[in-house]
Amino acid sequence: MKKRVKALWNMYVASFFVGFTFVTPIWILFFQLRGLSLAEIGFTATGTYLVNFLLEYPAGIYADRYGRKKACIVGTTLMMLSFIVEATAHSLTQFVIGAALVGAGWAFISGAREALVYDTLKQHKLQRFNSIVLGRMDSLSSLGGMLSAFSGSVLYAMHSTIPYWLSAIAYCVAVAALVPMKEHKFAQKLRPHKQFLQGLSLVFKSPTIRSLLLLYIPVFFFEEAWYNASQPILLGLGLPLVFLGAYQGMKTGLFGIGGWVLPKLVKTYKHRTLLLGVVILEALLWVLLGSNSLVFVIASSYVLIMIHQFWNYLDADIVHKHIPSSIRATTLSARQMLTSSIWILNPWAMGYLVKTFSRTWLFPLFGVAILLFAGIVFAFNKKHF
Repeated sequence: MKKRVKALWNMYVASFFVGFTFVTPIWILFFQLRGLSLAEIGFTATGTYLVNFLLEYPAGIYADRYGRKKACIVGTTLMMLSFIVEATAHSLTQFVIGAALVGAGWAFISGAREALVYDTLKQHKLQRFNSIVLGRMDSLSSLGGMLSAFSGSVLYAMHSTIPYWLSAIAYCVAVAALVPMKEHKFAQKLRPHKQFLQGLSLVFKSPTIRSLLLLYIPVFFFEEAWYNASQPILLGLGLPLVFLGAYQGMKTGLFGIGGWVLPKLVKTYKHRTLLLGVVILEALLWVLLGSNSLVFVIASSYVLIMIHQFWNYLDADIVHKHIPSSIRATTLSARQMLTSSIWILNPWAMGYLVKTFSRTWLFPLFGVAILLFAGIVFAFNKKHF
């Protein structure tokens, strides 16, 4: 364990401070305070996915050619700027710009972070601990997130922009932690366009990577419907505003516990069995989210985030064995780019559906759709898991 911490201490520190996202329990309320409807909030999230789609692959190529650490620093800086833009925003256009910065930040971080962690461990012959290390980083991030979540709604009540400014400061500290980190550089013999094509083709040519992507889409496609409307739904079911921070803090705490427990589960059972369990449980949770019971809805939302978290560790345990180190970030970014292309209109569409139709039958319908379509994908691709 000491070797793992020594090799990646910068990432552990950065993960902790990135967790201090004070805006998490109140961002939807803040957007509404500044005059945005749920449909417009969904539209801003669409901007996030659009920019993420456009920059994901170039960012992955940048990470493999010039350094995964540099890519993480750029991404974290862009996220910091997004908080500043949104804190000063008073129009839909300004919020879209802030959302675009978030999408750009995601693009630079997503493939680079996993590639940096895995290949740093690989240099020390510790790659078998990859999922465990990712879990520990998530736990540290959750610790910061739990502290900020409990205080986020209180700070919001004091002044609506305080959570945004404090989040920007925390991300600035995370950038400072990453700067002194040393990383192994991989010689790049391919030109950028060749690297682009090689990473993209691997996503389609590798049966395992392709099958995981095809399964991910129907399993998690509807989650934006919950995340973009969760705060108004919970308040409508009777949760007092002052308890939103406590709700988020508890969710973040469970995420931190998941970071310690779930990676061990990945090593305990066969991947195929675990993937099928994810499909069935995700479908069941949407049925429960359609309930009018505040207790059922809160409990289901907690499990929902842990299911997605568990998928990330399971995916990491499977996919990295099929990607060469020299194009790891490029390939991961190529896969994320394809996902983002499908998700571009997802937040807007989900916001429209939740606003237009009754949640009590819409969410269970989502559960049926997940069980049907994800079940079909799993049945045809289970031999690759």
